Amino acid sequence: MAYAFAILYLNQYPSETVGPSNFACDTTIRNANFETNLQALAVPIPSNQQIIFDLLNEQNFTLYLQFINTAATCAGLTISQVTDSATISLSLLSCSLVNGTLLARVLLPEHDLQITATLSEVQVVGGIMLGLDGPSAETEFCLLKELKFRQPFYSPSGETLAQAVTITMGLTKAINETEPLSGSDSFFEGIWYPTFKYSLSQMFLSADTYKMAAKLTSTTLTINIAETPYYIKNYQAPIAKQAEVIFRTLLFASLCLEICATTFIICKLLLIPIYKRISAHLCP
Repeated sequence: MAYAFAILYLNQYPSETVGPSNFACDTTIRNANFETNLQALAVPIPSNQQIIFDLLNEQNFTLYLQFINTAATCAGLTISQVTDSATISLSLLSCSLVNGTLLARVLLPEHDLQITATLSEVQVVGGIMLGLDGPSAETEFCLLKELKFRQPFYSPSGETLAQAVTITMGLTKAINETEPLSGSDSFFEGIWYPTFKYSLSQMFLSADTYKMAAKLTSTTLTINIAETPYYIKNYQAPIAKQAEVIFRTLLFASLCLEICATTFIICKLLLIPIYKRISAHLCP
């Protein structure tokens, strides 16, 4: 039983790849310790983590943008990158208008930038959906996860999107380090975690307010994308490594053998002679 429990418990790692611990009363026990913290990017990165950081920094982003409940068309949509000195028009990878939803995708030239999406047509917009896509990549000890998230922005009371809207998107690196059961080479996983700053009260207007405030001939959505100065570090390590489990199991087995041997010697040299003497005395 001890051997079976040791093997089954050892294999309950890493926690995200195993099922219930049916061999124990508590089916949630795992052979894993967890630690999560925020670390500043200004601090030098350990050499064994450099590859996963490089994969994250080199991941290509595709902006996903939906204008919902609108009659605007692809011909009236332009997406540009705004720099300190110029406004650079970006080519659309795809654009379609289906059932009142204008969907566009564009490849972003970098991670930290300001994007403007302009609808030159005077058309009302009921809501927007914003997202980023990025391909996965893998090396021997690193896995860059596929980036694919969507964030809707709409008014619960059915108001209309204002003609000038700003959304700030913060991107935070999330690094998962998983120590092996044996050996010293950890496995790293990385993905971008998005956060948003916006004001629904400024983004959406009532029908009457929109009519009074709509003085522009276009609708402009400004998206500020920037990486946060910190990253999330998740660390997972086994409570008991393979070598430790083997050593302790052998130690336990040796202890059991010693107890059995000691019991046998006590019975052979002490208890049995005493029993024979008592029997001989009582039954001559």
